[in-house]
Amino acid sequence: MPKNRLLLISLATLIVLLGTIVFAPFVVSNGLRLWLHWQAHRQQLKIELGKISAPLLRPVSIVRIRVTSKPGAATQIELNAEQTILHPSLAKILTGRGDGVRTLSIQRARAEIRRDYSQSVRPAHFNWTALQTLLPVNFDIGHLDLRVENGPNVVLLHNASISGNQIEAGRFSAGEFTITSPLLRQTFSQLRGATKWQEDRLTVGGMNLARGLDLQSITIDLSRLEKERADLQFDLDVLGGKIRASISNEWPGEHSIWNVAGTASGISLAQTSEALGFTDRLGGSLRACNFTFRGDPRDPMLGTASVWTELNGLSWHNRAADVIMLGAIFYNRQIQLQQLYIKQRQNELSMSGEGAIPSKSADWLNPDFRGQILGKVTDLGQFAELFGAGPRDFAGAIAIEGTLNARERKVGGFLTASGSSLSLFKRQIDRLTAKINLKADALELEQFELVRKKDFIRAQGKIDISHDNNYSGSMEAKVGDASEYFLLGGANSNGAAIPVQLNTKISSGSWDTQAVVTLPGSSPVDLAAKFSLKIGQDWKTFLASPLEATIRFPAVVLASAPQFLHPAIFNEGILSGTISLSQNLEHPGIAGEVQLLNGVLQNAPLDLIRASGRMTFSGDHSALEFLNATTKDVDLSLKGEVDFRYSKDVVVRISSATPIFDTSASVQDCVRRIEILPVDVTLAPTIEELEFRGNLFGDNWKVALKEKGTASVAPITTQSAREFHFCAGTTPQGEAFNIGVPPRPQPSPPSARKQKRRR
Repeated sequence: MPKNRLLLISLATLIVLLGTIVFAPFVVSNGLRLWLHWQAHRQQLKIELGKISAPLLRPVSIVRIRVTSKPGAATQIELNAEQTILHPSLAKILTGRGDGVRTLSIQRARAEIRRDYSQSVRPAHFNWTALQTLLPVNFDIGHLDLRVENGPNVVLLHNASISGNQIEAGRFSAGEFTITSPLLRQTFSQLRGATKWQEDRLTVGGMNLARGLDLQSITIDLSRLEKERADLQFDLDVLGGKIRASISNEWPGEHSIWNVAGTASGISLAQTSEALGFTDRLGGSLRACNFTFRGDPRDPMLGTASVWTELNGLSWHNRAADVIMLGAIFYNRQIQLQQLYIKQRQNELSMSGEGAIPSKSADWLNPDFRGQILGKVTDLGQFAELFGAGPRDFAGAIAIEGTLNARERKVGGFLTASGSSLSLFKRQIDRLTAKINLKADALELEQFELVRKKDFIRAQGKIDISHDNNYSGSMEAKVGDASEYFLLGGANSNGAAIPVQLNTKISSGSWDTQAVVTLPGSSPVDLAAKFSLKIGQDWKTFLASPLEATIRFPAVVLASAPQFLHPAIFNEGILSGTISLSQNLEHPGIAGEVQLLNGVLQNAPLDLIRASGRMTFSGDHSALEFLNATTKDVDLSLKGEVDFRYSKDVVVRISSATPIFDTSASVQDCVRRIEILPVDVTLAPTIEELEFRGNLFGDNWKVALKEKGTASVAPITTQSAREFHFCAGTTPQGEAFNIGVPPRPQPSPPSARKQKRRR
C-alpha cells in the first residue's frame, strides 16, 4: 500500500506539472487579455490587443496595443504601442499590491491626449489604484511620440526614447520638444539627459535646453497616484539666475486642488524671453520673486495666493519703467496689497491697502477696503504709455493723493487730483481739479472742473451708499466748438464753430437736462429731457421708465452741418421740425412733425439721390404724408403710416402713388437688402402695400407684401401676401429683394420736338 500511494502521488504531481507546462501560456495570455479589457471598460476606455504570447517562465509579449477614449469623455486619449514586452506578476495585479509589472519594454509608442473643457462633457471616474499597480519596476521605451493639448496650450515630444532602472541610471533623449501657448512658443532640439527611476519617482537631470538655459533636474512623483495626487519639482538655471518650483495636484472626486510654490532671482528678462521663445520681447531684470498658490484654478476666488516681486529696468513693446515692486496676499476673497511701487524717471506712484473683492456687482458701492495712494507724475504721456496708451494721447503733469477706509458700510477718506497744461486723449486741457470725499453714508464729488480756454465742464454731486444707492448732483458745460473734441464727420468743411451748452440737474437718480447746439448756418437745436436712471438698472427697466423729451430744430442746413452717420448720407437740404416724446420708450407717445426739403443724398438706402418729405406724429401713430424721392433711373412718390404703440412690435406701412412690381422670382433664405430696378413692361404682380414689422431696438425685422395678381384669361383680381425676414448679423448671407418701378420718361431730342410741332 505505501508503495502504491507513493506512486499515485508521484503520478498526480507529474500530471499537474505537465498541465502547467501545457496550459500556462493559454491561461496567462487569456487571463491578461480579460483583465485588461475589464479595466479599460471601468475607465470608459476602449482597448484593442494584438497577438499575446506568454511562454512559460518568460515575459509576456504583445504585438500591438491600442487604447482610445469613448466618445464624450472629458479627456480624449489615443495610445498606440508596438512590440510590448512585460514581465507581470498576476498575483500582485489581482490583489492590487504594488510592483505588478517588474519590467516593461516598448519598441515604439505614440500617444495623444486632448482635454475638452466644454460643458457638454463630464470627467469620468478613473481607477488610479489600478494604474499605480501597473507602474513598472524597470522600463524602456525605444521610440516615443507624444502630443498633449490642454485648451490653447500644446506640448509635443518627437523621436524620444527613455528608460528607467531601480539600480543604475537610465537615459533620456528627444529629437524635438515643442511648447506652444498664447504667451510662449519654443522648440528645443537634440535633448540629452540621465534618468533615475525609483519608488515611482522619475528624475531627469543634466539637460541643456538652449544656450544659457540648463535644466538641473526635474522630478515627476507618481508614488501617490492611488491617493489621486501627483507632484512635480524642477530646478532651472537661466542665464546666471535660477528658477525653482514645486507643483502638486490633488483631484479627489470632481475637485482639483493645485499647490504651486516658486522662487526666481537674478534673471535677465531680455535673454530669457529670447531663449524661451516668448511671443513678446521683454527687457530688464527680475531681481527677486516669490510666488505661492493653493486652490482650484477654475475658481481662483476661493483659493489663497501670495506674490512678492521686484523688476528693474522693465521694458515691453514701447513701455518702460525703472522699478516695479509688488507685494500682495490673497485669501478667501480678501486681498492685502502690501506695496505697489512704480518709478519711471521722474514719475512715481505708490499704493497699499487691504480689502475684500465683492461677490455681487451691487456690493461695489459698499466696499470693504482700506488703503492709500500717492502719486506725482511729471510726464503723463510717458506714464500712461506704461499702461498701453498711445504716447501722444496724454501729456502734462498731475498729482494724486488719497486715503480710503471703508468697512461695514462706513466710509471715510478723500482723493484729490490736480493738473495743469494737460493733454487728455490728444485734447489740450489748461486745468484739471478734482476732489472726492468719502463719508460714512455717501460718496461726495465735492469738485470736478476741466477748463480749456473759455470752455469748461463743472460737476458736483454725491452717491448715497447707505440705502438705495440714490445719487444727486449737477453738471454744467460750455463749449465754443464741439468739433475740437469730437469726431463729427467731414461735412463741416467751412470751419465754422459748433457751440454747445449743457445744464443737468440730478435728484435721486432723476435727470433734468437741457442742451443747446448751434450747427453752422442753422438755427439753434434745443433739447430738453427728463428721465430716470438708477444705479444697477437694466435695459428692460430703462425702457419702461418714464421719459419726457422735446427737441426743436427750426432749420438745419444739411450742407454745412456735421455728418453723424458713416458713411455720410446728406449733402444738401433743409431739415426742420419739432418732436415731443412722453410716457416711456417701450410704449412711447410722440407728437410733432419732421420735414425734409430738397435733400441731396449719397450712400442712402435704396440708392436714393434726392428726397423731400413730411411726417407728422400724433400719440402712438405717425403719418408719412408724402415722400418724393428719385434714384438714378426712377421717380418714387410714397406715403404711409407708422404704428409704434409697442416699441418691440413697430409696424410701418408704405404705399406708392405710382405702380411698383414684385420682380423677385424667389427668396429662399432671408432678405439682405431691397433694390429699386427700372422695368418697362412686366407681368410681375403689382405691390399694393409694403409692411415692415419688428423691434425698434432689435434686428428681428420682416417685410410683408400685399400684391395684386391678374389672371391671363379673364380680368379676375386676387389678393395675395408674401412675407420675408431680414437677415440678422453682419454676415453677407441672404438675397436681394427687387422692386420694379417704371423708368423715368426720357426727354425727346430737339429734332423730334420740331417735327411734332409741324404736325
